Amino acid sequence: MPDPKESDEIARLTAQLATAHAELAALRKEQEAWAEKETRIRVDRDRAIKATEEFATAMAARLRIENAGLGKGATILRKRFRPPSRAEAVHLELIRGSELFNAAWYLRAYPDVVHLGMDPAMHFLRYPFDPFRSPSEHFNIAQYCVDHPDVFRDRVNPLVHFLLSPESRGADAYPPRQR
Repeated sequence: MPDPKESDEIARLTAQLATAHAELAALRKEQEAWAEKETRIRVDRDRAIKATEEFATAMAARLRIENAGLGKGATILRKRFRPPSRAEAVHLELIRGSELFNAAWYLRAYPDVVHLGMDPAMHFLRYPFDPFRSPSEHFNIAQYCVDHPDVFRDRVNPLVHFLLSPESRGADAYPPRQR
């Protein structure tokens, strides 16, 4: 015959186990609800990032188009920006054609360029140093200037210098990514 003390202890432990199972089930449901909320937040965040990217890309294209028509009939605001010289035009196309320049990222990173109404590639070509402005998250302009002090001394655009050097062949970032 079982001891009454043992039976009481078994009953008490069984009740505690049932309570723990119920609490665990409630916590699992709460965890699932939080996971659903987190998923919705991530989806909303991704949509916002995509919308921002699309807006910045459209803004970069708009600024490029608007600034292409500098000269006769241009507004007073746009007259302050001189058109690119022949050398600058070549460098602009080099910058725009590089995967290391991201106009949308540049506008998000440097909102003052949006306020200026200036083409991001032209702004980066002319003003990369004060303060240091990277053309994308994949090119560290400060590190490039440390590694190539002649760029800063000669006031050469670092990305143009890099793209014209043999060092750029096959590079998708600076400093190069570890592989």
